[in-house]
Amino acid sequence: MQVLKAMLALFLAFISALNIFNSPHEVPSKDTKDVFEFLEYPEEAIINPSSVGLTAESFAKRADDDGDELYVNAQGYQDINGIIESPYFSLQIEGTDVPVYATTVFIGNTQKGALHSFCEVYVDKDSNFSLLFHLKSQGFIINNVTILPRKLDFSPTCKNTYVNGLIDETGTYTFVFNNDDQEHGFTLFVRELVDEDKEIAQYKEQYGENNVVVLEKGVHKAPCYNLFGYSNTVFYLKRGAYLLAQHTYDINNETDDLNDTSKIDTAECNAGQLPMGLTRIPYLNFNCCNNVKLVGNGAIDLSHLDRRERRGIVFAYANNVEVNGIKIINPPEWSFITYDCENVTIKNVDVFGYRQNSDAFAICNTRNAIIENSFCRSGDDLFDVKTAGGREEAISKNITFSNCTAWNGKARCFGICGEVYKDIKDVSFTDCTVVFHDATWDADRIPALAIVVENQGGSIDNVTFENFEIYRAYSRAIGCLIYGETVENFSISNVKYKNIRYTAPKANKIASNGKVNSIQADFENIYASGSKITSLDSTHFEYDQYANITVK
Repeated sequence: MQVLKAMLALFLAFISALNIFNSPHEVPSKDTKDVFEFLEYPEEAIINPSSVGLTAESFAKRADDDGDELYVNAQGYQDINGIIESPYFSLQIEGTDVPVYATTVFIGNTQKGALHSFCEVYVDKDSNFSLLFHLKSQGFIINNVTILPRKLDFSPTCKNTYVNGLIDETGTYTFVFNNDDQEHGFTLFVRELVDEDKEIAQYKEQYGENNVVVLEKGVHKAPCYNLFGYSNTVFYLKRGAYLLAQHTYDINNETDDLNDTSKIDTAECNAGQLPMGLTRIPYLNFNCCNNVKLVGNGAIDLSHLDRRERRGIVFAYANNVEVNGIKIINPPEWSFITYDCENVTIKNVDVFGYRQNSDAFAICNTRNAIIENSFCRSGDDLFDVKTAGGREEAISKNITFSNCTAWNGKARCFGICGEVYKDIKDVSFTDCTVVFHDATWDADRIPALAIVVENQGGSIDNVTFENFEIYRAYSRAIGCLIYGETVENFSISNVKYKNIRYTAPKANKIASNGKVNSIQADFENIYASGSKITSLDSTHFEYDQYANITVK
């Protein structure tokens, strides 16, 4: 297969050099039935920005940082859905046109909004598939392209406005054009093909006909879904199901009727404690649930919600949770939260956004969780573990992130971030990728790979960052810091950094806040800008007397 692939790559390069592919319709085609399928959203969901007097560029500018967090465009609700047709790309796979979509994101080093383009195709991963891929850019020239993560065996050719190649494995392919172009981000999701009707039938047989809720392809509008107390239930969002949150009130209006249950978190339980300080029902509110699945390839578009009007998906006091295949678009606040949960599995869940505090995955006070094969480009911390208040037993333990991709312009990409009110231990981040990390407003507080303690109540033990590629960080790649001014006698132990390659201008920092604390970290096989780090030299490390560091 590798020899065949190499020969085909040479052939594609030769064709591209002759400029035979002048049009994507000239790509050789074959019967694509049973070869692959693709994600297509309903026409009524994909609204052209021109319908509200916008160009693609002015639509992207709505994510600009204008210095006013209450500004309706930069932080508040939108008057248009969050997904549009991509103005920058068209795509053919095996000669078949595949829709390319785009949504608003944020670039940290310019403080400007942008559009990130994406598409999703499905293949039988157990077959020896090989897909001829032909991407055409619109409005910009492609001089070079890097595909991340590099471990994906995909070596395309490119010339002028074309990228051609052969794809033969599932994965999340993120394209970086012209070395550091963040305005034309593109991600191709190649995921396992599932027979939806067959899978739904199996769920109905297992859980019972009335315990499988199916949303078909189409637009589904609601202010929120309060799913308190559900057990042994499957919520299935079929491919093309588009959940559109409805804006119901202005969060800045102090006269709003707080007795309206659509505006208050009515799912409080566990001695009356509100999970994570919620004051309103999240958009999907799963509280006190057991054995619940949220699966399928549907989208959840929160663009119409005001900033902090609602959080996205929240599981609180839940056990045996599975979420697979969902996309979350333009969250107004934290996108996905688990709080005081056990036995959580999250797969193939993607988050696109730009607003402040639109954290992607906040795994809080949770035991036994797996988060894998997910992509995030959003407006705050992306893959992180925390412990807030609550029960004494509600620690965070045995949590694994694997094969995830982060692109972040506002805060941190992976790690333990901020709240550590209870113990956090046995956490691993493995086989993950940082595309860009260009948040630079506080180098100590927001490194790409972060353990940053801002308050205390517990301790941190046994945390691993292994097999990472950081394509480009504009500040620190790694930070293990006790940042909070009042944190004292705090322990961070058994932190391991292994097999990490990064490009970043600032040294890694392992340090306390001037108070008596302890930090112990080991570095093994770490490469900065292509060179292996072999000692605690000042080029690569800043540290203080409270840091116990080894380098191998």
